[in-house]
Amino acid sequence: MRRTTRIVVGAVVVLAASTAVVAQQPPAGGEYYPLKVGNKWTYKVGDTTTIEMKVDKIEAGEATLSTSVNGKQVATESVKVDATGVLRTKINGTAITPPVKFLALPVKKGEEWSVDSKINVSGQEHAIKGKFTIKDDKEKVKVRDKDYETVVVDGPDFDIAGTKTAVKYWFAAGKGVVKLTYTIAGNEAVLELTDFTEATTAPAAAGGGK
Repeated sequence: MRRTTRIVVGAVVVLAASTAVVAQQPPAGGEYYPLKVGNKWTYKVGDTTTIEMKVDKIEAGEATLSTSVNGKQVATESVKVDATGVLRTKINGTAITPPVKFLALPVKKGEEWSVDSKINVSGQEHAIKGKFTIKDDKEKVKVRDKDYETVVVDGPDFDIAGTKTAVKYWFAAGKGVVKLTYTIAGNEAVLELTDFTEATTAPAAAGGGK
């Protein structure tokens, strides 16, 4: 449905500003989102909407990921990893201040952290506020026809640009996010992983190193 598609597209763009899913390989916990230039995740929302997320490049400690809905690119995003976790730093080239952490490292059940950030869009400053919790580190979940053991990160009460938003992730080792649910202004959607394509060669590091 056209209305459903508009909701999904809008949700992807909004969520990308705060909780998009990608991570540079950290010293610990990187298996929950394997990163390599060319890695691609394909998700389904219902039966008609396809979302693809792809690692385009890694430069100067940040990874850039593009998001497409039904073949049309709708957003890009940048992330970095430090000792505390995976941090969203930019959306469509615009900085998020401070960056948003959407996965705490090392993974620990019961870990909680708050988000209080801002992003400037078209000259207007928008707030991103809420709290994430690692609800479980070994939850078994079935996604489509596959079973996974997952780390569950829940953000049930976010305010993004004045809109009430809830988001919940299921991270699986070796795959990344296998399931994501979100509700924006009362409209709910579920993303389920249908395919993870791993790049066949490792990218060269910035400066030409290995």
